[in-house]
Amino acid sequence: MKILFGVPIKVHKEIAEAEVEAFKKSGVEVTCSYFGNSGYVKDFFGRFFLILKNAINLNIKAKKSKVEIVYLNTAFDHKTLVRDAITLAIIKGFNRKIKIILKLHGSIESVIFSRNFLKNYILRNTDLLLLLSVEEFDAFLKAGVDKNKLKITANAINKTLYQPDCYFRDTFNLKNGTLTLLFIGRLIQQKGILDLIEACKLLKEKKLDFRLFCLGDGPLLGKIKEMITALDLQSEIILKGHIPEVETKYFYSNCDLLILPTYREGFSMAIFQAIAAGKPIITTKVNASADYLTEFENCLWIKRNNPKDVSEKIMCLAENKEMRSKMSANNLMLADNFTAEKIVEKLNIHFKSLLQDQKN
Repeated sequence: MKILFGVPIKVHKEIAEAEVEAFKKSGVEVTCSYFGNSGYVKDFFGRFFLILKNAINLNIKAKKSKVEIVYLNTAFDHKTLVRDAITLAIIKGFNRKIKIILKLHGSIESVIFSRNFLKNYILRNTDLLLLLSVEEFDAFLKAGVDKNKLKITANAINKTLYQPDCYFRDTFNLKNGTLTLLFIGRLIQQKGILDLIEACKLLKEKKLDFRLFCLGDGPLLGKIKEMITALDLQSEIILKGHIPEVETKYFYSNCDLLILPTYREGFSMAIFQAIAAGKPIITTKVNASADYLTEFENCLWIKRNNPKDVSEKIMCLAENKEMRSKMSANNLMLADNFTAEKIVEKLNIHFKSLLQDQKN
């Protein structure tokens, strides 16, 4: 089996590279080509020419390596529809026999159910859609996509990459009893960050000794800074801004628990990296989290748009060290189900079946 793998330029690059190595170890011939933009090119014409360039490179490598499958990491939203439709048109235009597989790192429900001609073109010319949650699978099914074109997969995590640092507390002048909370995500309302800031006010009123590390940037940064000042939380909340993904492992490894009060999520890498680091989790019961996590065993569920519930669940874990320890152990065991090798083992079955159907 020969695969041309579209590797993202920035977002999800580590995940893709882990899969590439696992495919190679399994005996699959893999050729890589960059795919996507990730914000590097912002003007319209620049983006358009980058799409063309990447699509042409994919097509050239596909012909040169005589691949049977083109496997692209993408999403399903208005921006990616344009890029992916152009890419598929160029690849399929030169070789109708090549199988196109799209792995969707998130989708917009309104796009799934839209009558957009680009969406319909992509679905007609895609041989397999890899989805990251049962909820997403059901949405595409309701939209009329052939069940045989849909498979559920996951993103790879590697728990060996997370190592605690005995000097972490000294670095941030933290007392031994201080509970360290971690939020990682884009600073937008959908991630529930404003709810978390409000919850911190309630935690302070309850006299909890805590520090919240916020990693990420976004349009709400200014408002968040104003809230922190207005609520007198300057000592409790540490805004780290955007840091490279590889550097986030330091915080996953050393904070006590992850909090993500998100309203909507796909396969949240914040959640699953916390699992790999063996951390207790507080989050909403959505998408992949709902598929794989069990309350009290791996996490505590919180209601959307409910700061009071967020603060109560944080207090629950703050006061129950035994539960935190149990969640940590369970999440480390859960992480073993998401190695790149195990994910690729299942993907190989799907891919070979796809090629076998073509021969039949």
